[in-house]
Amino acid sequence: MINKSSFLSRYSQLTNGHHAFNKSCWTYCVTLIGLMLLIIGCQDRKQPSDMQLHLEVDTRNAQPLRQALYGFNTNMMSGDYGYLDPDFVELTKALAPKTLRFPGGAVGNFYHWKIGGFLEEEMASTLNLKLNQRNKGNYAKLQRRRDGKILFDDFMQLCNTLKITPVVVVNLWTGSSAESAAWVRYAKDKGYRIKHWELGNEYYLPHYLNKYPTPSAYIKEAKQHATAMKTVNPDIKVSVCATPIAFHKDGWFIKTQQRKWDEALAADTSFFDAYSVHVYAYKAVRKKDIEEMRGYLMGWIHFAVPEALEYYQELFPNKEMWITEWNIANPANRVANTQLHAMYAGDFFLKMLAMPNVTHANFHVITGPGKGFPAFSPVTPVNPRTFWKYGGEPETDFGNTIRRAVYPTFQLIGEAFAQADTQFTLSIQNQPSLSGAIEYSGKQMSGIQAQAIGQKDAKNLVVLVSNRTGEQHIPQLFINGKHYKGYLTYRYVANDRLNATNGGNAEMEGSGKIEINIQEWNGNATELAIKKNSFGILEIKR
Repeated sequence: MINKSSFLSRYSQLTNGHHAFNKSCWTYCVTLIGLMLLIIGCQDRKQPSDMQLHLEVDTRNAQPLRQALYGFNTNMMSGDYGYLDPDFVELTKALAPKTLRFPGGAVGNFYHWKIGGFLEEEMASTLNLKLNQRNKGNYAKLQRRRDGKILFDDFMQLCNTLKITPVVVVNLWTGSSAESAAWVRYAKDKGYRIKHWELGNEYYLPHYLNKYPTPSAYIKEAKQHATAMKTVNPDIKVSVCATPIAFHKDGWFIKTQQRKWDEALAADTSFFDAYSVHVYAYKAVRKKDIEEMRGYLMGWIHFAVPEALEYYQELFPNKEMWITEWNIANPANRVANTQLHAMYAGDFFLKMLAMPNVTHANFHVITGPGKGFPAFSPVTPVNPRTFWKYGGEPETDFGNTIRRAVYPTFQLIGEAFAQADTQFTLSIQNQPSLSGAIEYSGKQMSGIQAQAIGQKDAKNLVVLVSNRTGEQHIPQLFINGKHYKGYLTYRYVANDRLNATNGGNAEMEGSGKIEINIQEWNGNATELAIKKNSFGILEIKR
């Protein structure tokens, strides 16, 4: 390689020495210098464009966008919010979800729609002490805050106002098939367009062995509910509870009961249209460096999720998959409510866009107390007894509500989905790489995930892009093989620190500031830099 400083030094020695240059020799030297400096300049430039990261969109290869992938589980039993509370409505409206799940996860196993609430004597009816205590505590809060009511009609008013598709969980624990059928009848008579119904929530867990000791016991009950409900409205779809075992291989060999549960469901698929799976990154390791958690979480999405899908596709090849709960594991996870959590949410969402058999998905949860799972939540009083609810709250955000770390990520997804009805093919060339960590140590994965969506005519395009890495990347953008050099808007969530947080978490008290929010860049595509530690959207109007 030519060294610029040594070349110029040598030239200076020659021209300042005792040698006499005639005119032709001088001209030759000047020409030579020009050529050498040109070569040196080329070497000092960026890599050639064919060596840079390429995002290549093909709008000629398209499919309908699965809008129902963008949704949330509601789970409002604590009574912190009601479906028609102005702040809840405004915060939900800004997220612009396409689906909402009612009345939530485990609470759906105790909810009675006619009374719009719960029966106190049923709150401790499972075999799990913690679940019973949580149910009783939330029951008492709901009685105190909202007269014990979570009204189905309020939920439907919200859905109709914001044009949200509802997903409803019926009660197969303390309810009856007649009650479920009456619910379907009521919804039909009211003109509520509810097509998607889940036959309970997570009955494969040992909490529910006193009613469902075997898979066949659940299947018998589920068939009764499905038959009664479809007799009222044959156009609805019903989904059974499949287990999440394929997503956490640590339990693969020991949790044979869950494998038997799934195999029993797969043996008779005649009475259901879909199966629901709850997907969490189960390793909630404390005292691990957050950089290691990046390598684990992104590795789990990159390596474990595709392997898990093979398990379900083999068992249920002709059924829809509904991921009606997904998040990191455990609200006390030290990753919760951090920049890494915001990145994880965006990255997993992009993975779902690449999973064709998944038709519905709901992030767990849209709101609730604490700093772990919610997209937004109330200001948390100091309470050292519950370590993930302690200290570090911003002084102001949205009244007495804080938009947690994942909120701006979902706001960007909502903005993208609001202007899209089609998903286009996107390929990535010259990928940067990321090293896995913990159980993925030594494994290399792609450092960028991206998907392209937009209007069917492809005049407006949105590229959703996740930069899993701690380095900034300069992309070249191509649309239908043509290098795009025009104007775009880049809206993104990024932070130099993976542990930046909106109010602290299990191990961090927080700065008292909102550290994670949406930032924006506008300019020509040739000047774009994808920020490190980021999730964002590229908005292109052609």
